[in-house]
Amino acid sequence: AVLHLMSEAKESKLLNFVIKSLGNYVPYLSALPHIAKALLKTLTSKWSTTSDGTEEYQSVRVNAFLRIRQLALTQPFPFIELCLKSTYLAYARSAKFANAASIVSLLPQLTFMGNCVVELYTLDFASSYQHAFVYIRQLALHLRTALQKNTPETLRVVYCWQYMHCLKLWGAVLAASCGKTGDGDDEAALMRSLIYPLVEVIFGVARLVPSTRHLPLRLHCVRFLQQLAASSETFIPTTSLLLEVFDLKEISMSPKRVKKRGGDVRGVRLPVILKLPKEDTLRTTEQLDACLSEVFLLLNREVDLYKFSAGSPEFCVRICQRLRKFAKQTKNGKYRAYAKGCIEVCDKNSKSAVLARTKLQEAPKDIKRLEVLRPNNSPSMGERYDMAIAKERRLETATQPEISKAAKAKAMKEKSLKKKEREVKEATNVKKQTKKGKTKAELNKKDLKNVEALEEEDEVQEGIDWSDSEDESVDD
Repeated sequence: AVLHLMSEAKESKLLNFVIKSLGNYVPYLSALPHIAKALLKTLTSKWSTTSDGTEEYQSVRVNAFLRIRQLALTQPFPFIELCLKSTYLAYARSAKFANAASIVSLLPQLTFMGNCVVELYTLDFASSYQHAFVYIRQLALHLRTALQKNTPETLRVVYCWQYMHCLKLWGAVLAASCGKTGDGDDEAALMRSLIYPLVEVIFGVARLVPSTRHLPLRLHCVRFLQQLAASSETFIPTTSLLLEVFDLKEISMSPKRVKKRGGDVRGVRLPVILKLPKEDTLRTTEQLDACLSEVFLLLNREVDLYKFSAGSPEFCVRICQRLRKFAKQTKNGKYRAYAKGCIEVCDKNSKSAVLARTKLQEAPKDIKRLEVLRPNNSPSMGERYDMAIAKERRLETATQPEISKAAKAKAMKEKSLKKKEREVKEATNVKKQTKKGKTKAELNKKDLKNVEALEEEDEVQEGIDWSDSEDESVDD
């Protein structure tokens, strides 16, 4: 009855009350595996729904995930694997509907779902390793098919938001598991072994179609790789992907002056796009500013990640050479200032690294730690990355693209129309239910007046087995 109520209920307050109340009864479902599976299925559907994006329904998602997590912790061992599988598949299905038009509205929900999946996959690393291995291998098989066949259909499977969100999710899962390997957990070290295949898949995706139009997708891949490098404290260089941007012919050309067509949003938001427009690709000032600002931001972060490495001076040589050449060629003063600022940071880090290397007592072949030059009081690689991401988010909220009044009015109008449609549907459902209740009441009155039916004897069939075998077969 509770499962039927959860599947049919539409009000957020009622769903919150029911799901919260289930918390006291979840531990007793160990003896009822069929009911536990049905409950997991219902909770997963409530947690992963993207049709209702209101703040009231967000509390329903949170409570549904808490019950899923409780099921994973309280039920016998194989049940946690069902939780891992159902939540990841629900995340992948939701990411499938994230296209260029709906990614802005779906991004907060997908971020919440991704954080929930990461939380589940850090509960039991032995089970998580099996699922992560299978699903990362599945992503690699899609990439291999795209490389071999090289058709628009196979490339579309890889170059889509669903594939990118899955890569982002597994990067976050492995990054979270690397944060717990320092406790001497061998099972967490198993998850660390999956970093290398995932890095190879990300590099393969970034180099699959090396066109100017797919530059935002390559920058997304760079972010995934830097997150893995910072969390695992391993050397994963991405400078080759970033420095290739300066070799594009559109960078050296003067930008075009394009008339604004819509005028709703000024600027280009790289976090919500995978490719640039087909017309005037990387030729407008807005596109150049967005792409080059992102490239210099990621370059500075790359230099900051490896500044305490013993090979930091040699690592910065190629970066400084290419940026000096770019600073001479470009005619834009802002881009020249970006390049000179990055060169100054590289020179500063190189001098301090050379000075710190003279104090080392180990030979270069005996150095096993990446951050061998890091002082004791300095933040680690992962901490510096987290601080850089937090600073970037603060700047992003402060410098969001301006939205015109017409766009705001249009969004408010669409929101009010959706609310009215929802109210109309609820009203029609209530009317249908009242009509059904009236017909049932009329039938009951007629049956009560029929006295002859009360005097008839019931016919009982003998030989019918009323055991639970039928119910068990249906549940199976």
